[in-house]
This record gives sequence, structure tokens and C-alpha cells, in this order.
Amino acid sequence: MTATLSQSTATSMAAKKQLFEMILAFVKSQCIYVATRLEIFNLLYDEGELSVDAIAKKTSTAPDRLYFVLRALAHVDVLQEKPGQVFAPTELSNLLATHKGPSMGHLAMHLLEPAQWDAWNALEAALHTGEVPFERANGKGVYEFCRDNDWSGDVFINAMSFFTNHSVDALLDAYDFSRFDTVMDVGGGQGGLIAQIVKRYGCNGMLFDVPYVAATAPAYLEQQGIEPEAINIITGDVFQEVPTGADAIVMKYFISAWNDEDAAKILHNCKKALPPHGRIVLLQAFVPDIDEPKTAPDGIMPGIFAVQINVAVPGGGWRTKKHFQALFEQCGFQLEQVVDTTTNLSAMEFSIAS
Repeated sequence: MTATLSQSTATSMAAKKQLFEMILAFVKSQCIYVATRLEIFNLLYDEGELSVDAIAKKTSTAPDRLYFVLRALAHVDVLQEKPGQVFAPTELSNLLATHKGPSMGHLAMHLLEPAQWDAWNALEAALHTGEVPFERANGKGVYEFCRDNDWSGDVFINAMSFFTNHSVDALLDAYDFSRFDTVMDVGGGQGGLIAQIVKRYGCNGMLFDVPYVAATAPAYLEQQGIEPEAINIITGDVFQEVPTGADAIVMKYFISAWNDEDAAKILHNCKKALPPHGRIVLLQAFVPDIDEPKTAPDGIMPGIFAVQINVAVPGGGWRTKKHFQALFEQCGFQLEQVVDTTTNLSAMEFSIAS
């Protein structure tokens, strides 16, 4: 007699399987972080397959301990394990290599570095007190932390550049910047987005960010083949003043770093900086409403990512389209259009309300 699972037992088993995946997800992500930090993906990208002993020698690690990490990565297809404890790269591991420019490896290291991990450890206590978990755990904000720690700062800048590179082509295919004479990227980092806008549409560019971030822009823009006079790099404090001179301001994921009160201060300064016909183009992943798909076309779940942002920064978090629209309208803007793309990034265009 063949035993069969009852419907309720099968349903319960499926639910347990789903929860096991969630509970153990941190193991996968930490293995990715460690291997990226040890530059194992770089090694395999350049040299092809290597034995665990060879990898351990090149990374000054204990081979018996390292093997558990590499085998786990092979079990989730990040690496390929071959007989004799030999490991080979895969398409996934090549995406995590960090020595060929900004990559998913930089994003992984930024989100999973010890300072961020400590923030998650502080989440429960911070929920009771209303503190920002990252600040509670590290004694300073994430931006100050990245400014004061060279490795973390470099990883953060490259992680943001990866996010731009990942989505910029789809954005520029969907949204037309050609009607603007001058576009300014507020919080634009190294300038990856404004560089591509200038190259594609031939407009003038402006880049506005804090000094330690903007200092990386000239070399990066030169690598992108941008002439020095094509993009005006300006440093300052967005809470004090936003530079004038642009008829369009773009902000990619930037407003998400701030609560509504701080975001309103930024938007009021942007409004002062724009001419009457000016536009703000909010570039953002939007948290879906209850009846909308929970996963973006590129696999990112904005509602999940919003928790990461909220753990790291003061009151921030990705918002719904309705929330953003209400925030902008309270600051004297009106919605003109929403343009979705084939990644998580969408555009909301706002004009100054009459």
C-alpha cells in the first residue's frame, strides 16, 4: 500500500519549505559577501577553475573551512563544483566580480558588510525607541560612516554606480530627455547617470553631491569618455541650497534616503532652483500597492528593499507612487506622467504647480 500525503500535510510541507528558504537566506548572502570580499570571484573570472587548496592559498584562508563556503555557493549555482574539490566560475559568479568596474559584487558588499549587519542586529531595539538601526549600531549615519571609512565609501559609491549601470539603458529607451537644455543630477554620485544622459541626448549636464562623493566624479566621467566641460560638478548641502541653471532635475533613489519632513526640505530647495517651466524627474523603484505585482521586472522586490533602506537611513524607505505624488504635491509640484521601464526603475515627472 502506497502512502500518500494528505492535502493538508502537503500544504503544510510547502509552507515549511517556503519558510526554510527565507530563514536560511542569510547563509547564502553571507557566503556571497565573504567570497566577494576575498576576491574569489575575481580569481575564478581570471584563471578559470581552481582547487580549493589553490583558492585558499591565494586568499590566505583555511582550505577545510573555505570548502564549506564554496560548496554552499555551488549548491545555489553561484559556483560550479567539479570532482576533486575543484571550483569553476559561472554566469552568476562573473556578475559578482569586482575588478572590472562597478558590479553586483559591490552591491553585495555594501548591503552585507559588518556595519550593515550590525544595523540589523539593532533593529528590534530600534523599533521600540524609534532610532535609526544603523545609527544605533554604529554611532553615526550611513553617509558619515562611508565618508569616514575608505573601504566602505568606495564600495558604496561603486554599488550605486552598478545600480545606475544596471538600469540606465532601459530608462533612456523609455524616457526622453531631449527636450531639456540642461539636466542636473542631485545626489548623482560619480556621475554615471548624468554621463549617459549627456551622451545620449547631447544636453548640458550638472552633477550635485557632497564633496567626498563628487571628488570621485572627474576620473569616472573621463573613463566614460565625457569631456570636462560637458558636465559641471558642484558640491554642497542639499538641505541648504540646490544650484540653479538646470531646467530639469533628476533624483535617482535619492529622496528615499529621507523621511517626509526632510524630503520636503529638499523638494522646496529644488523648486527654488528651477525655472517656471522646469521639471523634476524622480527616478525610483516604487513599492507596490496591495493590488499591484510585488516583484519588478528585474527581480527586485521594492517592498523588501524598502526595509533595508529604512534600517540604514533616517526615516527613509522606498514609497508607493501615491505616497510620492502626495509628497510632491504638498511641496508645490504636480504630476505630469509616470514612465515604467524593464527594470525596477521608473520615472515620475513633476512640473511646478500653477
